[in-house]
Amino acid sequence: MVISIAWWIIAVIFFVLAFFTYRSKKPVSIYSNIKAPDIERITDLKAYNKAVGKLLAGYALLQALTGILLLNATKKEIEFLIIFSTFFGAILMIILYEAIVADKYIKKDGEH
Repeated sequence: MVISIAWWIIAVIFFVLAFFTYRSKKPVSIYSNIKAPDIERITDLKAYNKAVGKLLAGYALLQALTGILLLNATKKEIEFLIIFSTFFGAILMIILYEAIVADKYIKKDGEH
């Protein structure tokens, strides 16, 4: 039960991040150690931030669902669910960001 509550707290944190990203007037990145792209490189700032917000909301939803599954899970299932939802969820979010969001809304070097 305690671990489920912890996972729901994580989900709430990501839902809050998604909400503020969705409404941000400045570019937001999903990476914590890499600066967001310059505003001049983004083709449609509002759509870009909405797309990043949707990615974060999707990750939050995955964590919330994991919290539900953790309620009746065995120790082995808990380990699997935690690894799957955090590690593979984060990798999926990065792939979706790079392949769809960045490709669609961020100008490549040399583009006008």
